[in-house]
Amino acid sequence: MPDRKGFIVEKAGKLYVRVCYTDQLGKRRELMRRAQNRKHARELKKELVKQLENSAEGNQHAELDGAKLTFRQLAERYEAVKLVPAQYVGDRKVAGLRSFETPKLQLRLLIEHFGNARIRSITHSQVDEYRLKRLSEKLKISSANRELALLSSVFNFAKREGLISRSPFEMGAPLISAADETKRQRVLSRSEEEKLLLALSDPRRLHIRALVVAALDSGARKNELLTLNWGDIDFVSGVITIRAFNSKTAKSRQVPISDRLKGELQGVRNESEPDSLDALVFSNRNFKWLWADALVEAGVTDFHFHDCRRTFCVRLIEAGMQIEQVSKLSGHSQLSTLAEEFPAALGRLAQHYGGVSALARRFKIDRSNLDKTIRGKRRPSPALLTRMGATVKLSYEIRVVRSDAK
Repeated sequence: MPDRKGFIVEKAGKLYVRVCYTDQLGKRRELMRRAQNRKHARELKKELVKQLENSAEGNQHAELDGAKLTFRQLAERYEAVKLVPAQYVGDRKVAGLRSFETPKLQLRLLIEHFGNARIRSITHSQVDEYRLKRLSEKLKISSANRELALLSSVFNFAKREGLISRSPFEMGAPLISAADETKRQRVLSRSEEEKLLLALSDPRRLHIRALVVAALDSGARKNELLTLNWGDIDFVSGVITIRAFNSKTAKSRQVPISDRLKGELQGVRNESEPDSLDALVFSNRNFKWLWADALVEAGVTDFHFHDCRRTFCVRLIEAGMQIEQVSKLSGHSQLSTLAEEFPAALGRLAQHYGGVSALARRFKIDRSNLDKTIRGKRRPSPALLTRMGATVKLSYEIRVVRSDAK
């Protein structure tokens, strides 16, 4: 047991409590706190010694340091350690963040609210008050959840450093509820796709058309496509390699090249005549306004570029591909994330069959659970994923659903 002793000393007419202890490394350390009077000094000595006894082995000083640390000071420590540029070993990210501007902005908002409050004085109810305040300012639930997730990360950082023993998030009901978020389920129909690609056939937008076809037929993220070079495309084998360095999940993968994507890629190559395999495949020149104009011209509303990725996943699920195989092509690291696209596929089938009840009867599924899944209130169960996946052949149903444009 490390040796810990407390003394009351007087210097220049003022009382202090001095506590000496031996840390885990065998070094002698000393803490000193000012007392108001003799009675307070005795109480303070007992409190400091008790904190040292109860603190984690080797973290005694951090435990006491946390007693007077403000949230602002903690946030500055967190930012200096965690919100830093990504560091790589080869293609693998080993530390830092690829994008840290948004977390830094969110951290500034948290500092404005909690500021000079001692980190140990911040309670579960105070965090909940911040959540309700942000929601009252018309912030989306998903955005509020991102801020709370960062706040939770800051407190977990303090906990790992021995500055606190418990996070406010551990002292009450869950404050972050992903189930309350409005899940986006927009999928491009075949008729809308035809109109959009026609609008993108304008000579000014052809480079955007190739990018859109690539997103629809590969499911790749926008940044993954914009960082592709010609060395990543193998026309002989018919695959595109998404390098780990450019992937959001830092894992490489290969996706097949469809016939129409092959035609688009060959057109881009003939037009740009790249001088090396390191040249970028796609250009996002004037993307924002060309994309917006094409959507208006095609009459396609409420459609984001990232919805192309969802469309790719939903079409594969509708075609009966197992969700595990879809995740390998799309690059989703968590099946639970990909499962969020499942309700869109179910909704389209339910619309074809004339309602949720009819679809439930067709596949012998509990109607209530199916309805909750379609509305995003319930995650798809493994049994449902299997039944609506490869185990049940949906070839007839998919042919009908895909003919909605005709």
